[in-house]
Amino acid sequence: MKDFIIDEDLLIQGGDFAIKDSDQQNIEHLLLSQKGSYKEFPILGVGIKKYINSSEATSRLRLENEIDKQLSYDKFHVKMLDVNDLQNIKIDGNY
Repeated sequence: MKDFIIDEDLLIQGGDFAIKDSDQQNIEHLLLSQKGSYKEFPILGVGIKKYINSSEATSRLRLENEIDKQLSYDKFHVKMLDVNDLQNIKIDGNY
């Protein structure tokens, strides 16, 4: 998927908005956003910050389920999802 690239601000190259592969950016925004962040899609968003400080094993399972569900809502096909290290979540798949 191609889209505008946001790197702190909109990325501009050659005097125009940069349009590049945006899969990684879309996943990052989906993980960081809270439900209700996107007015057109109010149930979209993982809200990962609420899971980061939790030490419960069930919290990681809920996080994995929530990420899988949210990526599916966004029409991303998950092949592999690993949330064992919350600082380095691994997601493999494609739109």
